[in-house]
Amino acid sequence: MSVYQGSPQPAGPSMYPPPPPNRGTSVLAIVGFILAFCGGPLGFILSLVAIFQTGRDRKKGRGLAVAGVVISLVMMAGSTAAYIALSNSTVLDPGCTDGKAAILAYDPSADPKELQTTIDALNAAADKAKDEDVRDAMRALADDYADMKKGLETGQIPDDIIGRIAADAATIDQLCTVG
Repeated sequence: MSVYQGSPQPAGPSMYPPPPPNRGTSVLAIVGFILAFCGGPLGFILSLVAIFQTGRDRKKGRGLAVAGVVISLVMMAGSTAAYIALSNSTVLDPGCTDGKAAILAYDPSADPKELQTTIDALNAAADKAKDEDVRDAMRALADDYADMKKGLETGQIPDDIIGRIAADAATIDQLCTVG
């Protein structure tokens, strides 16, 4: 009989494969994806294992696993680049950190005798500096402040002192600031 006439089908193998069993999502894919944002290498490894675990007709979550690998690689590359940039930078030089603290602590409206505290702090920062440019910049600003202090005491402030202070402070800012 014909299929079209409503007759029953003969028993036998089906033309279609049976539906796959209910496959759960790979826990490794989920954990690898999450750790990709903050766990770097561990997220990469777990996501890579999850790619193989979620192969053809196995578990769900292949997209998460691939995303975990990609995100891990991007995060590790970014972290490495940031580390290289900061390690080759003078921003974390002890001379910068101490010198900037001394500059920020200076109060121009205070007693001129207090200027010696800033001069001493800048010279101490220069002594701690590991980078020669930072050392030179801290000493130059300390010298500028010493000239200004002497000028305040004698009443003969050098005409170019404000420009020198601004230029040396700009140099420090360039050496001791990110970006």
